[in-house]
Amino acid sequence: MVQKSLLSTRGKGIAATLFLVLGAGTWWAANNSRSDTHTIKIPQRICHNRISGEKAAPLLLAKGSKYTEDAKTFGGWSLLGTCEAKVDDSRIYVSYQDALGHKRSYRPKGIPVSLGKAYGSLTTGGAINLYVSCTNTPRTATEWLLIGANATMVGDQIDDGRKLNKSTRGLRALTEFTAQAVRDLTQKWFKCPGADKLPDGPVTIHWDKPVVR
Repeated sequence: MVQKSLLSTRGKGIAATLFLVLGAGTWWAANNSRSDTHTIKIPQRICHNRISGEKAAPLLLAKGSKYTEDAKTFGGWSLLGTCEAKVDDSRIYVSYQDALGHKRSYRPKGIPVSLGKAYGSLTTGGAINLYVSCTNTPRTATEWLLIGANATMVGDQIDDGRKLNKSTRGLRALTEFTAQAVRDLTQKWFKCPGADKLPDGPVTIHWDKPVVR
């Protein structure tokens, strides 16, 4: 289930970007001419060094003022962690939490998604959420982790009235980033039994399956 307080781009109060009234070309020209705009190098590891930065780069601006992140609660001894990585107005959010009270039979609302045996949904707001089995580890209290991610590159288009579909800009990159985040967190940090069996590659979106409402 989408945790709106964690994952909703609307809940984060993200302002509309790109100055559409002036046109995308004007926006890029203005930003490229700014003295504080330069090519951004995304760190090799992000979110308290818990997640590979390689898959994050396509979801953030290639040029801007600087890369920053807010991950104070991410990767600690807490049942809940959130990370915001950003370059100027482009942002990625990723979160994890012990799925307290959730059961394996629960069906998250949205378009079904999966990564091996991990399952979840792509929400109408453009967030990807996955339930991953994680039993009997020092860092978890329950049997399931809920790991989710979204990005302004995807969310802003939906806020502007575009329908979420296979061609939504940034969606493929988000499936790749989310999958990498899930693998990194479950295999290297939480050390969930069986996490090494999660497949390589992106999260699969099951467009052919009925939307769970």
